[in-house]
This record gives sequence, structure tokens and C-alpha cells, in this order.
Amino acid sequence: MQYRDFGKTGIKVSALGFGTMRLPVYEGTDFIDENKAISLLRYAVDQGVNYIDTAYSYQDGQAESVTGKALRDGYRSKVYLATKAPVWEYQSERDFDIILNTQMRRLGTNHIDFYMLHSLNADFWDNKVIRYNVLQSLYRAKCDGRIGYIGFSFNDNFDMFKWIVDYWDKWDFCQIHLNYIDEEYQAGLKGLDYAKKRGLAVNIMEPLKNGYLANVPRRTRVIYDEICADPIEIALHYLWDKEGVSCVLSDMSELEHIKYNINSANVSSIGMLSGKRIMAIKKAQLTYINSRLVPCDGCNKCSKCPQKVEIAKNLDAINKKYIYNDLELARDFYKGSVALVGGAATACNGCRWCESVCPKYIEISKWMKKLPEILEI
Repeated sequence: MQYRDFGKTGIKVSALGFGTMRLPVYEGTDFIDENKAISLLRYAVDQGVNYIDTAYSYQDGQAESVTGKALRDGYRSKVYLATKAPVWEYQSERDFDIILNTQMRRLGTNHIDFYMLHSLNADFWDNKVIRYNVLQSLYRAKCDGRIGYIGFSFNDNFDMFKWIVDYWDKWDFCQIHLNYIDEEYQAGLKGLDYAKKRGLAVNIMEPLKNGYLANVPRRTRVIYDEICADPIEIALHYLWDKEGVSCVLSDMSELEHIKYNINSANVSSIGMLSGKRIMAIKKAQLTYINSRLVPCDGCNKCSKCPQKVEIAKNLDAINKKYIYNDLELARDFYKGSVALVGGAATACNGCRWCESVCPKYIEISKWMKKLPEILEI
């Protein structure tokens, strides 16, 4: 395993980090298969992965609890543990400590190595972080030993990213959305460069764009076939190639995914891409320009829709139509995984509750209205 400097902390973390947003579940349920998840996490640690990323809200809180169980039997001392505070839950200054204590109990630890404010945007910054003096609470928790290093994950534009970075001199790291399709999305490449100049470590989330850079459309695969390269390897190496990237996070739910990603991480380095591969990436980027991609990463913050609409799956069906230019594929997916089990887009009544919790500001109600026309159903 390759290890990288984590900003100015003096710590080295594995190039590959284990994200727990999509731990394996029992078929047909939302309940995590604990035995399988624990086995996967421990296998990754045994192979050198030393950064585990979870959050208060992942899989309705199950992810933190299962992660805590996986880190028993001596595994806690082998890793750096990161989790995130659900700033949207804060209703008073007391909530910071209440939630942090709950997280430590779930995780079975009295110290969290890396603690983040989750999904920061302008609204959460003004109405939660500043309003409830969260920065002071963070620093207090660091001083009393409950957390080690302070950071934030981000979901807004570059100007807001710059504002947050510059506002406080105690940030140690940040987590941003980046892949070769989304170079200018949210913080983007400019955010990576800005954080690097400020000495912050940078973790990358959604390196495969919710799987779309793994299962690429035919016109993109042809480009990679010409240089005998695998799309997943290209997407990961694109990020590891960049100076300032500390850790690339992958939400791994199958052993084969872990083995593949570890093998890729083992040969990773800054400046690793050849000119031939750089040109292939540029060509691949062009194949996505005309795809009307909905920027949903499947975080499922909208999963409690009052009308029980399966929002993430509906958006996935739309993306399948445009990315793969395959109406039949998209329609079959919609009918098989959405309409058949309930949660069809037509159940949406336009209340826009989902839009109030979406970290990507997707106009979900408009997409739900358009879906029947898009899929021609």
C-alpha cells in the first residue's frame, strides 16, 4: 500500500480509504449485513488500508455502529477513524456534544481521529455552524481529546469553499467531490489547489461518480480499449496522479471491489499518468459533454420522501438514459427496481421536501415530473 502525507499533520494515510456509505445489506432490505461488512472492513485493514470514513447519517446510523464493531479485537489501533457531524440536525449549541457523544458510543471509542462537519454549504454554514457556535465546540472537543483533527466535507460552489477555508485557521483537512468528469463541479480542481496552498489535506469522494465511471458507455470504453486500460483504473489513477490528494475514498461493498482498488492503490503515485492516458481521459471527457447528467451521487438523504418516492433510483434511471443513450436499459431499470416495488416518480406531488435536504441542490421535483416523458412511459 502507498501512503501519503495528510496535509501538515505529520500523519501518513493510505492512498485508498474505505468509505462506509454503501456497506452491504441483506437482499431486499436496508439492514446492513454485519458479518459481511465486518469481514470486508477487516480485510481492507489487513491489506494496509488505514483510513476508515463513516458518518452519523450513513445507512440510518447503522454504518457507524457496524464500523465500531469491525474495529474491535485490536483493529481500532491499526486505523485512523473519520466520521462526520450532521450539521443539519443542530437546533441548539448543546446538540454538538449530544451528537458527538452518540457517535463515540456507536463507534466504541473515546477518541475520533478525524472529525468533519458534513456536507457544508452556504445555508448550513450561516444557519447552523455560525448560528450555534459550532467552530468553538469543535475546537473545545479537540482540546479535551475527543477528536484529533478538524475538517469538513463540502457541497457548494468554489467561492463558498474558499470562504469556509479562509474563515478559520484551525482546519486540518477537507473532503471534496472530484473525478475526471467533474473538474469544475463544486470545489473542483480549483478547490483542490486552493486547499493544498493553505496546507489542508484533501480527501476525494465519489471518484467513480456513483459508478458511472466504472460502467462507462460504449463510446467511452472504445477510447480506453485503444490503450488497453480499464475505466476504473483510469478514474482512480486520474486522482492519485494529482499533488495535494491525500486519500481517495471508495464505498466498497464487495470483496472483489476491495481487491481491485487495493491493487490499483499499490502502484499509485503523483505524476503517474503517461501522456497517452492523459489524452485518453481528455477524449473520454468529451464523450460526456452532451450527456444531461443529473448530479446525484446516491447519498439517500432524500430517502424519507413523504410520498415514498424512490428518488435516487428514479434519478438513476434518467442518468442511464442519457449516459448510455439506451432508452430500453433505462426503462427496464425503472420498471424493475422502482415502479415494480413502489416509489414511482408519478407519486411525487411537488412538495419539494427532498430539495430542502439535497446537498447537490438538484431540482428533484422537476426531474420527477419529466421522467415519464424522458423514459417514454
